[in-house]
Amino acid sequence: MSAIFLWQHCNLSPAQRLKGIILLKESALRYLSYSHPKISDEMNVLMDSVIEEILLIAQPRIIHRIFDLKNKDGLLSIDAELDLTYEELQKLFSGCDRCMLIAGTLGVAIDRKLKLYMIEDMARYVAMDAAASALIEEACDKYTEELPFGKMTFRYGPGYGSVPLALQKQLLRILDAPKRIGLSISPSLLLEPQKSITGIVGVGISREKKSCEACGQIDHCLYRRNHTVCYQSK
Repeated sequence: MSAIFLWQHCNLSPAQRLKGIILLKESALRYLSYSHPKISDEMNVLMDSVIEEILLIAQPRIIHRIFDLKNKDGLLSIDAELDLTYEELQKLFSGCDRCMLIAGTLGVAIDRKLKLYMIEDMARYVAMDAAASALIEEACDKYTEELPFGKMTFRYGPGYGSVPLALQKQLLRILDAPKRIGLSISPSLLLEPQKSITGIVGVGISREKKSCEACGQIDHCLYRRNHTVCYQSK
């Protein structure tokens, strides 16, 4: 069960809700670079508390668009002003016939809480920051899984490898994200609201699972240094 599932449905049994919270907690702890299977009682209570809080105040909104991939002079592209010529993206699209652009956000209420806790309670801020990051990833994963497009690659985000973070400007413009879900980008290329993500997905006959070997940051990854990963195996 995805953690986002417990958030969207109010008729879950206590056992189902607990299972969802446990999965979300595990993902959040990976963001905090916890590799040991056991955490302190204090950390356990803190994580449970912030997860309950973000599930109450988050307002997830996710959008996507699908484009046919076209081969021109040996490079795959779409009928939109989005530069897909980067090596990582061309590799991602291998075996695919379509491209999906996706963007999602948890909304401004999470940002307000994070700003408050940054001033009043740094430990709670750090825990909530990790839990919210895990939740938006889970939300977009669940959203993608329920789309009727068959097999898909993992979600590749601007800012990884040689794909510049500035590509988010084009992506958000194509999705009309500021108007549709209130998601914009600052002059310094930070997404607003903060707990938001964008991504590019290959849709087609092949599926490339997430792996460290496929990531452009493999040689500089903080997660690998702590003997963990940034993603949850499906």
